[in-house]
Amino acid sequence: YAALSGHAPFVARHRPELFRLIRGARYPLSPQLSPPARALIAHMLDPEPAARPSLEGVLGHPFLTQVWGWGTPGT
Repeated sequence: YAALSGHAPFVARHRPELFRLIRGARYPLSPQLSPPARALIAHMLDPEPAARPSLEGVLGHPFLTQVWGWGTPGT
């Protein structure tokens, strides 16, 4: 998220508010982000840890394979 947007996804003055944002998966998404980037961010910031992708899942995500060519055979 920070690499694509330039800031942290969750910002709050007080810890309870921060946790509420994290649990609710409430974070701003720049309109300049591509749909694959938005999908990867949503998957990685899923409030349920078990639902988050593995490293292989991240590297195999369309944002990285289609946009950057990572995870393709021979790379």
